[in-house]
Order: sequence, then C-alpha cells, then structure tokens
Amino acid sequence: MCGSRYLRPYFPIPYSILSRQLVVLITDSQMPASETATHSGGRPYYPALTGLRAIAAYLIFFLHFRPALDAEWVQAIFSHFYVGVSMFFVLSGFVIATRYQGNVRLSRSWWWAYFWRRVARIYPAYLLLNGMVLAQLYWPIPAGKGLNTVMLVFLSQSLLRGFSSTLKYVGLPQGWSLTVEECFYFSAPLLLAWQRWGRRGLVGFTASVLGIGLLLTYWCIGRPALHGFFGSYYHLFNYTFFGRVFEFVIGVGLARWWVARAATTAAGQWPWRTLAGLMLMSLTVGILAWLQPPMNFYDGLLQPGAIALNNLIFPAGVALLLAGLLAEISWLRTILASRLMQFLGRSSYFFYLVHISTLSLWWAKAFGPATNSGWRFLATVAIAAVGYQFIEEPLRRWVLDHTSSNKAPANKAIRNAQTIS
Repeated sequence: MCGSRYLRPYFPIPYSILSRQLVVLITDSQMPASETATHSGGRPYYPALTGLRAIAAYLIFFLHFRPALDAEWVQAIFSHFYVGVSMFFVLSGFVIATRYQGNVRLSRSWWWAYFWRRVARIYPAYLLLNGMVLAQLYWPIPAGKGLNTVMLVFLSQSLLRGFSSTLKYVGLPQGWSLTVEECFYFSAPLLLAWQRWGRRGLVGFTASVLGIGLLLTYWCIGRPALHGFFGSYYHLFNYTFFGRVFEFVIGVGLARWWVARAATTAAGQWPWRTLAGLMLMSLTVGILAWLQPPMNFYDGLLQPGAIALNNLIFPAGVALLLAGLLAEISWLRTILASRLMQFLGRSSYFFYLVHISTLSLWWAKAFGPATNSGWRFLATVAIAAVGYQFIEEPLRRWVLDHTSSNKAPANKAIRNAQTIS
C-alpha cells in the first residue's frame, strides 16, 4: 500500500467515458399545522425535519444535474447547492444529540447497540449501491491491476477514501460525505459526554477535533506515498469531519437549547426564527454566487472566505431554520410535516446515494449526460421510493435484528423507531 503505483484510480474500457462523467458530475461545485414532535418507539420524532432532509437531497441533485437555463445568475446559484450537504450535517448533529444526550453509557452493551445502529443506518444501502458502481467501473479486472483494484475497492467500501483528496471520488463520488458522517457518529458519544461542561465542552471538543485535523494535515502534506490522505488544508476544511466539525456541533448546541425550552414554552405564532434562517441561508448562497470563488477538483473551495461562508455562516442559518421549525407554527412546517414530505424525507438517503450511480451511467448512455434533468429527477425520486421501501429499510432492520436482539434486549424499541438521520 505504500507505493503510489498501487492506488492510482483508473477507468477501464468499456465504461471509461461514462465513468469519467460519473466522477466529473460532482465537481461542478465540488397536514393541518403539525405538532412539533411525535414519539415513535419512545424516541422523539420531528416530522418537519424529516421533510427538510428531502429538500437538502434535492439541492444536491440540482447541483449535479442543472436545468438548461440561459440566465447566468441562475446557473451561478445552482452551482452552490452543495450547501445541501451542510444541512445534512447540522441535522445529524441535532438528531443524534436529541436521541442520546443524557443516555451515554460507558458500557460494552451500550456501545454495541449504538455502533450497530449507526452502521445499520449508513452501510447496507451504501455497500450495495457503491459495490454496483465499483463492479461496473472495475470488472473485469485488467491484467496487472489486481492489487490496485483490491485496494481501491477496500478504501471505497470502507469509506476510508474520504480522507484522501485524490481517492475520495472512487465509487459513488458523493460517498465522501458519508466518511464525514461516520466520523461524527463515532465521536458523538464523546461530544455528548463533554456537554456536562456546557458551552466550554462544545468549544473544547470543536477545538480538539480541529487541532487533530490540522496536525494530521501538517504531517501528511507533501508525502506522495500517502495518496492524498490529509493532503491539503483546503481538503481538510471542505471534505473532512475535522474541518467541518462546527456544522455538527451547532446541531448539538441546538439540541441543548431545544431540550431546555420544549417543556416550558408553547409554539410561537410569529415565525421569526424560520424567516431569519431562510434569509441567512439565501443570503449566504447569494454571496457565494456573486463571489464565484475558485474551486478545485480535489480540494473544493479555494477561498478562505467562501469556506467560512459554507462551514460557519450557512450552518448558523440552518440552525435558525431548525429552531423555527421546532418552536414556531408556520406554513413551511406544515408542508414539511405533510405525509408526502415525510415519505420523501425517509427515502432521501437512498435518493442521495442513487442520484449519481449506475442509474447515472445508464441515463448518460441512453439520453446524454446533460439532458432531461426534470425527467431524471422524477425517475430518481421514484427509484429512491422503491429502494427505501424494499432495500434500505429491510436491510437496516435485518442488520439490527442480527446484531442487537441477543446482545442488548433493551434495544427492541430502538430498532423499531422511526429515524431521521
């Protein structure tokens, strides 16, 4: 694994052109008024936040497959819809914190149940869809490429590739963000334990994670044998948990505020948080579209100010919006909590995975890579709905049934709970 000749990504015939298109697609950037929360399996469930997940996933779709519009300013706005990933990160921080804060236990049974619940949420559908793409890209294995292919497949399927600036797009290109999510999942119990020190704990955790990332990058820069792992500071702040930890922490901070507030205050009639959050998010995207900051295939945004807008200011807007959806009555909350948006939100993870996948390869071959974005969107929504119902959710339950039932009987309610992260 130490020589660069082993891990160089390659794109074999007959899918070389389509495979390159698959990777390039991600680099155009880089009910009446609903109740705030319901309970499923003894755990809080926030309908409007589930609906918001669908919106975040659709932003990512239209980043990669933009409508054929002539107006340059519209195209400029679409080119910064990568902010949908930030929405996912803030949502994850909030959901994990509301679900587990005050319940972290330093015991083997607790960690076992927590670990497999997180694995069951991310990996089964990912391993299947990512494996299909890898098979289409790298099978049959060319002569002399066996070790290279095995290592690429391992790094891609294990999600370790997300730490590398040069290998993170191998397989499903959007899979880099799952590396960030998994890092948060594994560190979240520590973060929640640090919360006993209040804001100082949140700040200390953020500084510690960022410091570790900076040290790793300092040590790894300029070492070709590491194949781009922590290969640049831009990659650190655009594509790794160490550089994007604030987005998760602000979600955790929001959960602290909500737990303290929810039991004592009724829903507000004037949705000022909702409006302020939407305005701040829109303003951030507008500034990014106006700035048109330089971007790089491997490193993402190359302007520190743009990185700050994406990693700090936009997440603050998302947190305000979430606070509004939690604490205020609004037409937006009613729409996002509707039955349709609930289903679309629950299937949004499968949508996110499948929107650039073997479906993209087939669509590009059949219709061309840059056409029919509307029909492609509807087809992807339909496939995601079926995939969630008959693939993702059955696989998740199968994993939990085979890892939790005998190890931690108390987790039966957890296995049956609805999830929004």
